[in-house]
Amino acid sequence: MAQLRPDPNIGVKAAYACLRQAFVADAAATFFWTAIPARMEWRYSLAAHKVIAIDVGHVCQNLYLACTALNAGTCAIAAYDQESCDRLLGVDGKEEFTVYIAPVGKETRSGSSQ
Repeated sequence: MAQLRPDPNIGVKAAYACLRQAFVADAAATFFWTAIPARMEWRYSLAAHKVIAIDVGHVCQNLYLACTALNAGTCAIAAYDQESCDRLLGVDGKEEFTVYIAPVGKETRSGSSQ
């Protein structure tokens, strides 16, 4: 999903949804991954949720690799407020919901991202 309506407070809202983790507000970009389980259940039945978790892990690992190649940093986030993230993204929280988050930025000497 691309942000179609610029929101000057999007970083602050994202940080709030990520349990007030301030570094999220300062990120150059933040990736939010959502899942629609019904798209997996037809194929994987009861294993669908496990496969979703494996897939999102693979995708995020590729983000880590890309960041490393660009001398950037990321930090996968699984500690977030479900309802706040779903509301921020405009997903219903039932048929589609947030499963993982990763802010990206250039690393500074102190190790934090910008």
